[in-house]
Amino acid sequence: MSRPETPNPENRSTAAMICFCTGLGLLALTWFLGVGAAFTAGFSGGVAGAAIGLTSGIVLMLAACSGVVLMLVGIIWIIARVIADQTGDHARDRYKDVQR
Repeated sequence: MSRPETPNPENRSTAAMICFCTGLGLLALTWFLGVGAAFTAGFSGGVAGAAIGLTSGIVLMLAACSGVVLMLVGIIWIIARVIADQTGDHARDRYKDVQR
């Protein structure tokens, strides 16, 4: 029975990058849907157009704000991980047992 290998220090969680990319995707989606909602509200006119324009404007602004917040959290998280990786005692011998 062989001894289990030590975990690779480079094989870390990608949650910070997923958070950043989700925010970026929300911003892209809100831009794409916002253009479509503006054209729909402009071409339909009347009360229905105003209701669609108002509702979609509120929803899209909330989605865009959450996208910005997710991007900021992802950026701060990534920067904090980089700083944490550069400090500490394990930074010197970090690459000794890296899996190839």
